[in-house]
Amino acid sequence: MSRSLSLSACARAGLPLAVAALATTGCASGAAQSFRPVAAVRSAPTAAPPASAARTVTGVEATPLPAATRPAGTAATDQGARAGAPGPRFSPAMAYDGADRYVLLFGGETTRLTRLGDTWTWDGHRWTQLHPAHSPSPRAWAEMAYDPSHHDVVLFGGTGLADTWIWNGIDWTQATPAFTPSSTQEEGMTYFSGTGTVLMYSGNFMGPNHVYSWDGANWADLPFAGGPPPSAFQGGFSVDPTRQVVVLLAYDVNQKALQHWEFDGRTWTHRGVATPPSRSLVQTATDAQTGTIVMFGGVGHRDTWTWDGVRWAQQNPQRSPSERSSTGPMPGMTYDSGSGEVVVFGGVDVQTNVPLNDTWTWNGENWKSR
Repeated sequence: MSRSLSLSACARAGLPLAVAALATTGCASGAAQSFRPVAAVRSAPTAAPPASAARTVTGVEATPLPAATRPAGTAATDQGARAGAPGPRFSPAMAYDGADRYVLLFGGETTRLTRLGDTWTWDGHRWTQLHPAHSPSPRAWAEMAYDPSHHDVVLFGGTGLADTWIWNGIDWTQATPAFTPSSTQEEGMTYFSGTGTVLMYSGNFMGPNHVYSWDGANWADLPFAGGPPPSAFQGGFSVDPTRQVVVLLAYDVNQKALQHWEFDGRTWTHRGVATPPSRSLVQTATDAQTGTIVMFGGVGHRDTWTWDGVRWAQQNPQRSPSERSSTGPMPGMTYDSGSGEVVVFGGVDVQTNVPLNDTWTWNGENWKSR
């Protein structure tokens, strides 16, 4: 079920409550949209299959977008809406499709509370809109990850939703699992080889946290020992490629620093390592090229940190995406195995409260505007 935080709960979470153009999408209006601080969807990287294994998608065409001019005087890093890219939006679902070797994007939302239901791909150079015969309903805050065991992408939920959809490279199909998790909002989804399934972290602030497992046909609520407290209800959820555990870099409203938790499929372990400065809307992605987990941004930040299996280290790139999170809206973020880069798309510019549709990639040393 979808839950709204009260203003007092949002204040405890350290979230800004007065953001003019976005007041109806965050804590200031639970009636308009259920909200709690959430993390972007990430999927674990997998080796790209040989060319012969790639699926063929037909009926694909690019959809140009009209240019839009940013308000004068902004210190933004991107000028106007990017032609040929998905329209400006925040909180889309993004994951790398290892069978088709592209980043898949679905949906998202605009500041007018318009939820989107379009499907796009990023091939490392350009965006292309797909027009499948069937699609999930328009949504934002959904979770999505590639399932290499079944060579498809699984999408779950979104604001107020608890349905499961499968992307096979040509069309979306709604799954009919025997068990369905409660509605979640972008709290983390990744494939984990330790269980051979797609895992989805779900915290609800008011009760126990869950780890749900998708085996290609059904969801299961995994039993586990230990685990983060209910106050750690949001964080980046990505696989450590060196140590082969799932890392939850959790925003915990009762702690002064981000909390580093690890899950081996059965047991949670808290590690007392130094972490990046605390912030909500934590996002991470597994970077197989560098063997690290990458964290970018969050409320009040535009910094880049990496986890190498031993420590979190702040990086100092020459360029970075602008700060792009407010009372909930966030960019999409995932790892592109085809190009060996982390991809960040869209979000909301904090200076103008205007949704973005710029694309940035991280190559392990620097961010590049695409």
